[in-house]
Amino acid sequence: MFCPTCGKKNTIGRKFCVACGTNLEAVSQALTRSETDIFTRTDLALDQFIGRYAEHLFKDATDERTRPSVARSWKILGQGILTTLWDFLIAGLMCYVLPIRFLILLITSPFRLLQERSESRKISKQPTEDYQPPQLEPAQTDDIASQQPSSVSEHTTERLKKYRS
Repeated sequence: MFCPTCGKKNTIGRKFCVACGTNLEAVSQALTRSETDIFTRTDLALDQFIGRYAEHLFKDATDERTRPSVARSWKILGQGILTTLWDFLIAGLMCYVLPIRFLILLITSPFRLLQERSESRKISKQPTEDYQPPQLEPAQTDDIASQQPSSVSEHTTERLKKYRS
């Protein structure tokens, strides 16, 4: 590793530069970009979990697993498969859970409406002291059928006489 201050080459295990005394641990951490935000930590933990599960799942996959390249390829393959399954699970939840909540809402809506209706009927059956029902007007006793309707032509001629005079 080279010192960023003076440019002198140092061995990897050193904590400080031999020539100028620069803290090389801080430099190595900056170069490796060890992030401490929650998303990076969660992502790293998920990657480690998937990697451990893939190693456990594929540990007896082949006799050639003792070679590091084969073991690593099985680990990468397992991570890919598990990540794909996880993505399908999340997509399924998004596609199926929200419509299920909508169906539950549709199914329970009539029951809620009936409950509100029964509660409103209970309230409306309670008598109020201030309320008086509307009174109907008395029926007219004129016998409409006994009157003879006048002829249309008679009515028209009577009106014409009024307008001419």
